[in-house]
Amino acid sequence: MRGALAKLQGVGRAFLLAIVRTVFPREAGPGMGVDSRAVRSILVVRTDERVGNLLLTTPLLTVLRERLPGARVGLLCAARLAGVVEGTGLYDELWRFEKRDLFRRPWRFLALCLRLRGRYEVAIEAGHWHAFSFTAGMLVRWSGAPVRIGHRRGDAARLLTHAVEKDPAVVHDARAKIELLAPLGIAGVALPLPRTGLGIAQAERFAGLFGAEKPVVLVNPGGRKADHRASPALIGWAVRALMERREAAVWVAWGPGEESLARAVVGAVGGARMLPPTTLDELAGALRAAAVFVTHDSGPMHLAAAVGRPMVAVLLQEDGERWIWPGTRAVRIRGLPDGDAAAAISEAAGELLDEVARGRIAAGAASAAKLA
Repeated sequence: MRGALAKLQGVGRAFLLAIVRTVFPREAGPGMGVDSRAVRSILVVRTDERVGNLLLTTPLLTVLRERLPGARVGLLCAARLAGVVEGTGLYDELWRFEKRDLFRRPWRFLALCLRLRGRYEVAIEAGHWHAFSFTAGMLVRWSGAPVRIGHRRGDAARLLTHAVEKDPAVVHDARAKIELLAPLGIAGVALPLPRTGLGIAQAERFAGLFGAEKPVVLVNPGGRKADHRASPALIGWAVRALMERREAAVWVAWGPGEESLARAVVGAVGGARMLPPTTLDELAGALRAAAVFVTHDSGPMHLAAAVGRPMVAVLLQEDGERWIWPGTRAVRIRGLPDGDAAAAISEAAGELLDEVARGRIAAGAASAAKLA
């Protein structure tokens, strides 16, 4: 069934790209530089529904705010992710985009498109540099912005005025987003951390749940992509070794469809406990209350960076460096025997606990008193 659906999607994409090539026959070049001092309005478009992908876009918004403080900034993102960026101050206008409205509520989809038209001087398509989003590209083109910026990705360039070549020396995805500001004369800036307003009101609740006896290590054994996850047995082994060497309380986080993974880790670690089912806002609150987070390359990894939580990122893929944030303890376990991998994860988490205890890293809401 999935194979047939993927094939159908491939046919549909090929058809849409054929339309793009017919209607927009010329590909954009690098384009002339834009006088950013004259820019008064900018739209940033990120339409996919992955929490981590939206958080990867927030450094771009931070730099825009810092470098063009007089410009009105709009952000168009998936409606269900709006809460991720609410309260951050990174935009003046938030456009909640629901792709399914095209078929389910076409009048609402049309109304959004009509309101979007002609409002911005610059539109930035901020999707992944390696993959062209037809939806995002067409929204940028439809916006009517005289300056339309995005990475050069084949046919995507037909919808842009400024196609930016990806610098092969730039590894991190969020830094690649900032490359898109080069046509505006913005370059050579430091990479800000992601930002979110999630979890602030929930942190105290989870501080109470965790109690005040030991610093909390929150563990996330899940992740959307199975090939980005270590086995629950390996994670359990690492956590058990950590608890034998450090005074810490271990709680296990889980998302939809991941309860069995969490239970497997808890079953392998005496004394570990599972979080109750959490919303995204509640997970952010739990992260704010914890001392250290252990996770895979996943949405929660980016959420932890956005709330300032020190973490160990367990990486199985060769391109893992692309997604981690400055300050993250990356543990690359590809090709390692399970015992060595578990030891490396345990050691990294223990070192972070020590740094929190020494005050080198800020403790979470639940852990400050425990580590004093």
